[in-house]
Amino acid sequence: MMEQIWTFIQTLCKGTVQGIKQYIDNDLQNYIPLFVFAAVALLVSLSLKLIRKIKQK
Repeated sequence: MMEQIWTFIQTLCKGTVQGIKQYIDNDLQNYIPLFVFAAVALLVSLSLKLIRKIKQK
C-alpha cells in the first residue's frame, strides 16, 4: 500500500514538473507583456501612495 502511494506521489511530481516546464517553454513568452504591464502598474501605484503619504506629513 505504501509503495503505491509513493509511486503515485512520484508520478504526480514528475507530471507537475513536466507541465510547468512545458508551460515555460511554450506559453510563457506570450504573457511577458502582461508581466511588464503589471510591474509598471504596481510601481506607479506604490509611487502614488508614497507621494500621498509624504504630502500628508
